[in-house]
Amino acid sequence: MEAFKQILSTNIPASVAVIGLVLYFFGMAVVFITSPIKNAESFSIKPVDNAGKTEIRVYYGGISFALGAFLLYLTIALETPVYSLIGGLFFATTVFVTRSVFLCVDKGWKCPYTKLAIPAEGLFVAALWTCFVLSKTMY
Repeated sequence: MEAFKQILSTNIPASVAVIGLVLYFFGMAVVFITSPIKNAESFSIKPVDNAGKTEIRVYYGGISFALGAFLLYLTIALETPVYSLIGGLFFATTVFVTRSVFLCVDKGWKCPYTKLAIPAEGLFVAALWTCFVLSKTMY
């Protein structure tokens, strides 16, 4: 544990971002693995049968867990949180840009989930980019 604290202290802005990313991904994993249908419906997703329920657990839950675990592993293996932050930036920025483009294409801007997702993801991406810039200017 002391070694992990040492790694995190090498770059505070990147560490804060990576901790946020890991908690986000692990939280999403728990939410979608434990209650897939309820949570998927809040995302405007509804499975047509039990295999769909499994897919929600796998892709929203399992992949979220894998992403969080990978970012944590990368931080420990490379002994810096910077590369995990960059990976998180690729993921979060891609999701935000793709959602923004296709909510216009699909005309989904009036959906309740979109009204929550766009500002929340926008703030999350802005926070990650802020941490990235600070990590480069301060360290």
